[in-house]
Amino acid sequence: MSFREALKSLVSDAHLFQYAEVNSTTSNIEKNKPRYYFTKIQWGILMISVVVSITTVDGFGKDFAGYVVSALSLFAGLFFSFILMLIDKFQKIDFSPYKKDVNAQLMPIGVRLKNYYKKATTLSFYIIVLALLCILLLSASLLSIPFHEICQLVEKIISASYIDVWKTIWEISSFIVKSIYRGVSIYFLLDFLWITLYLLSSFFDYVGSEYDKVKLQ
Repeated sequence: MSFREALKSLVSDAHLFQYAEVNSTTSNIEKNKPRYYFTKIQWGILMISVVVSITTVDGFGKDFAGYVVSALSLFAGLFFSFILMLIDKFQKIDFSPYKKDVNAQLMPIGVRLKNYYKKATTLSFYIIVLALLCILLLSASLLSIPFHEICQLVEKIISASYIDVWKTIWEISSFIVKSIYRGVSIYFLLDFLWITLYLLSSFFDYVGSEYDKVKLQ
């Protein structure tokens, strides 16, 4: 599988597991599938990103971008270790008792167990991809490229030429580009936070169910 196909498959599976549960059937998955691709949470994140990108005058400060990039790098390393732990634990599970020809009643439990590990691993990989993407976007704020000075220079040249139309076009284009950059960055940051919280809550639910299996009475 090529890099492009693997990345496309990862994004597709990650999107699926954001609304599909480990015990969902095919009919339930189709029923819960978002009508317009994004889930309700993602639509909310998209709306917040659009509003913030339009109403925010200044871009990301270097201090803010530096702190976020450092935090994202740390989280990417932690989730990579988490993936290795999941793979190691999955390989140690004996699925032979869950096979249909051995015990049909236990097979659904084995399916849910397998789906949980696949879901947790897929979302962890996707979180790492989001973290790397956010690092790439925010790194633009850390570069020493004088974007503001360049914009001012272009505005002065256009003003000196007395071409109001081109000046208006430049101002609108500059606003659109900056808004898109801020909006995309904020969306992926919020999406990273949401999927991280979703994965942690899912893992907590799984661990809690494992503890509940131990009966002391």
